[in-house]
Amino acid sequence: MEWIEEFKGLGLKNRLENRRVLASIFVALSGLLLYLDKVFLLLNIEGSNTFGFSNYSNFIWAFTQSIAPVIMIIGFQFKPYLLSFLIPIYCYAVQIVWIFQPQFYFDEIYLQIYAIGSCLSFLLLMYLIKKIALWHNHQTTLKKEFQQEAQEILHILKAKTVSEN
Repeated sequence: MEWIEEFKGLGLKNRLENRRVLASIFVALSGLLLYLDKVFLLLNIEGSNTFGFSNYSNFIWAFTQSIAPVIMIIGFQFKPYLLSFLIPIYCYAVQIVWIFQPQFYFDEIYLQIYAIGSCLSFLLLMYLIKKIALWHNHQTTLKKEFQQEAQEILHILKAKTVSEN
């Protein structure tokens, strides 16, 4: 377990960085797993037990569709880089098209435009959410400052009123 000792020897910043990289790999893997059935077809890997599915490829596809979100959630717990989510978003966007239009092939331009558009929409949504959160935090800070200043003014006025009486 030499790598564990190396990991322990790293500084906190490096450990957090390594954790984020590992988390990003989990998130990316959750998207790439969706194509495992295609990889098995290319490599002529065929299992004998289809667990009730019509063929082994369909079983692998259904299994990876089920396990991929779990892997993504595990990765999410370790704060992956936001850009790592583009891989599963792209892969899921292509999967959605294939579910409703199985005659489309991966190299069709409309499929790529849709998948890339989904990724760009995700980035825009994340940008807007971040801006709204920053605006909300700024408004909260302003309210707290106003309340603090109002309390200070009230204390000054109370002190003046008491000293005048």
